[in-house]
Amino acid sequence: MRLEDIKKIAVIGAGTMGPGLAQVFAAAGYEVSLYSRTQETLEKAQSVIKTNLSTFIEQGLLEQAAVPAILARINPTRSLDEAGYEADVLVETSAEDREVKRGLLAVLDGICPLRTIFTSNTSYLNIYELVPERRLAQTVIAHWFAPPHIVPLVEVVKGESTTADTVDLVCDLIRKVEHVPSVMEKFVPGFCVNRILRIIGREVFFLLDNGYMTPEQLDIAVKASIIPRAMVLGLVQRYDFTGLDLSYANLQNPTFVEAPLDNQPRSLKERVERGELGVKTGRGFFDYDARPLEEILRERDVALIKVFEQVKDLIYKRI
Repeated sequence: MRLEDIKKIAVIGAGTMGPGLAQVFAAAGYEVSLYSRTQETLEKAQSVIKTNLSTFIEQGLLEQAAVPAILARINPTRSLDEAGYEADVLVETSAEDREVKRGLLAVLDGICPLRTIFTSNTSYLNIYELVPERRLAQTVIAHWFAPPHIVPLVEVVKGESTTADTVDLVCDLIRKVEHVPSVMEKFVPGFCVNRILRIIGREVFFLLDNGYMTPEQLDIAVKASIIPRAMVLGLVQRYDFTGLDLSYANLQNPTFVEAPLDNQPRSLKERVERGELGVKTGRGFFDYDARPLEEILRERDVALIKVFEQVKDLIYKRI
C-alpha cells in the first residue's frame, strides 16, 4: 500500500487519546471511524474535539469554515465491524491492559482487510506478543503523546517481523499529518521518552522527598535551563558541547551520590493516598483552585501551542 492509497483511519478507543487522534487525521483529510464501547464516551469525545477546534480557531491555527468538514469526516461508532470495515490504517488506543488489547486485536483481525496497517498507541506493552501472527509484518507501535493534536512526536517502534515498507509508510503518514516520527530499531518497555522520564522522575522525587527543593522551585530550575536548551541541543548532542572528556570525568566523581531506586516515593504516595491526583481532582503537587477541568486543559493547550509554534523550525529542520 502507498501513502496515497490511505483513505480511512480506524481509531479504536475514544478516551484520553482518541479524540485528539481522530482530530489530527480528520483535519488532514482522512475519513475517521472513532470507536468506543459506550455512547457516553463517544459524546464526551465529540465535545472534546469541538473544544479543541475552537481553541485552534482562537489561536489562528484554523479557519472557522474548515470545522464542519473536519467534524463530518469523523464517524463515532459503537460497532467494531463499522470501525474496521475497509480501514486502511488501524490506530489502537484502548486501555493499557494486555488481555483487552489482545481481544480487540483478535476481533479486528477478522474485520479489517488484509491490507490494513495495524498500529498501537501503547505506552509500554509489547504489542507484538498480542497481535495475531499473520498481522505482524504490517504491525508497528506508533506511540503518540498527550495532547496528540498539539504535541508532534510519535515514537515508531519496530517489531522483529515488521517490514521496512510498513515502517516507512507509517512514518510518511505521520509526517503528512504534520507530526514527527522518531524510529526505534527494536522494542524495549517504555520505548524512549517514557524511559527517560522515569529516570528524571527518580531524581525529582529524591529532591522533593528529602526537602532539597519545593515543587515550584524545581520547575523554575528546569524551565529556565535544560528544557529550552534541549530544543537546540537535545540530550545527546549536548555532550558534544560540554566536551566528552568532561562528561566522562563527571561520571567518575565519587562525591556525587546517585538517588536510590525508590518506587514508593513519599511525596507521590502520600498525595495519591489523599486523593490528590493532579488536574483531574483539582490538586496534585499544585493547587488548581477547583477550576473546571476543561478550563485547565484549555489553558495548557494554549500555552503548548505558543511554545510549539515558536520552536517548530527546530523540530522540523531535520525531518
